[in-house]
Amino acid sequence: MAPGRLLQAGLVTVIALALANAPVYAASKKPEIFQVSPTKVNPTTQPNIMILGQYLTPTSTVEVGGRPATTVQAPDPNHLLVKLPDNLSQGSYEVQVTNEAGSAVATDALVVDGAAAQLSTLQYAAGAGILLFLMLVMRLTRTPGLS
Repeated sequence: MAPGRLLQAGLVTVIALALANAPVYAASKKPEIFQVSPTKVNPTTQPNIMILGQYLTPTSTVEVGGRPATTVQAPDPNHLLVKLPDNLSQGSYEVQVTNEAGSAVATDALVVDGAAAQLSTLQYAAGAGILLFLMLVMRLTRTPGLS
């Protein structure tokens, strides 16, 4: 075999190997969702979710219950950090990711839990009153001559 022909065959082999091992760009395939974390959220205290999957890009769009969510960060093709849409009421919502090649829906629904119980001013005042009463009782029991 001639040296030129050998060089040409070697070059073709190197190019073929490089193309075969080249990374697949995320946008060339339909996204896949493996997990949504957490699956139960309270949007007032935890407004973000993490989507784990494949073929997720910074341009991927996310919908929660048909409403657009904001992609906060896409650090790699396997993770999306997403801010939930505003004013989500209690209930279960479908999570869908779309890129240039198609869409995927998470197998588990995202459950939005109601707002955490917030103490009112009256409850704080009642608690403070009970605390003051207990302190007074403790003080009186230690006072000599009252028994």
